[in-house]
Amino acid sequence: MKYSLSFPGRIIFGAGTVKDLPELIPADSRILLVTGNHAQKDGLLEFMQHLLIGFETASVCGIEAEPPLSEVDKLIQAGRYSSSTAIVATGGGSVIDAGKTAAALIPLEGMTDDYFYDRRQIKGKGLFFAALPTTAGTGAEITPNAVLTDTETSIKKSIRHPTMFADVAIIDPELTCSCPPALTAASGLDAFTQAVESYISKSANTVTRLLAGKAASLLMANIVRACEAPLDAAARSAMAEGSMLGAMAFTQSGLGAVHGLAHPIGAKLKVPHGLCCATLLIPVLKANRPSCRPHLKELAQLCGFDSIDSFIAGIAGIESKLKIPDTFKKFGLDEEHFDFILKNCRSGSMQKNPRKFSDPELLEILKGLC
Repeated sequence: MKYSLSFPGRIIFGAGTVKDLPELIPADSRILLVTGNHAQKDGLLEFMQHLLIGFETASVCGIEAEPPLSEVDKLIQAGRYSSSTAIVATGGGSVIDAGKTAAALIPLEGMTDDYFYDRRQIKGKGLFFAALPTTAGTGAEITPNAVLTDTETSIKKSIRHPTMFADVAIIDPELTCSCPPALTAASGLDAFTQAVESYISKSANTVTRLLAGKAASLLMANIVRACEAPLDAAARSAMAEGSMLGAMAFTQSGLGAVHGLAHPIGAKLKVPHGLCCATLLIPVLKANRPSCRPHLKELAQLCGFDSIDSFIAGIAGIESKLKIPDTFKKFGLDEEHFDFILKNCRSGSMQKNPRKFSDPELLEILKGLC
């Protein structure tokens, strides 16, 4: 077996490690600080501004979920106007993906849609980029791509380039303590799905399975506790570490059909990404089972189950406790959406799935979710 591994320039994990950030940023940097919608209300914006007080800093607070191209354009314009030389993104996956894209594109010509639709190409390293997640979920701080949405066409896909890895990724579990239970559940199940899909991916290898197996076991054992007791430091730490390890795995191995389907479904029906993945996970796992039985059984055992069936039942039990819907009925999924979903699900994620699904097979999955 032959494989190569690529990660951010530096990954730092641990409670309180956010305080290490200033010494990791190049001296004399002009920083564009990017935060999410709740940063001002919960004090994170003020905390980060104080932490970065030794730098010239401009701030943009309030990135929309499933970031539209216009949100990244806003950051590009702010960064070019303030002559920023570094981006610090603190928030969930949407904040980090928007900041990551801005860091890549600010030094270049054109705007986000030019790169989203491949009219222009990223050719080299952008601005210094530091990522600090406030959710244990998407793994965006680890990846060299950013998932964006064109709201006019409902197309959701990635801009990617090897130079888009963060220069510094700081995973501080204390930053996730203010994450509300519903978001903790959705983002945690997204992270769990990523670990599962990485483990059974056609491109998995020895290293990615070690990472993904540990990630899945940590996430499965702690997600309910993290939702029920948001200030439980041990549960938050396990969730943050599981998310990080899973992202380190899937960045190398790719994902699968859950994420292939989740992007068009989420974009078309406005389903939050983590919730979309959680709803898709069980039906896709059941459909995948004949094509990955040995690895799925290994993963079940790593998570404390003696069979694939008990593993899937365990996932269903967790999703039930966390009130995850088992269909997309409340979002209005209907046969009229199937053509769009089929046309836009054949992404890189779908190509890594252990089973090659035909359109009729995918339609059967979708019909069961209406």
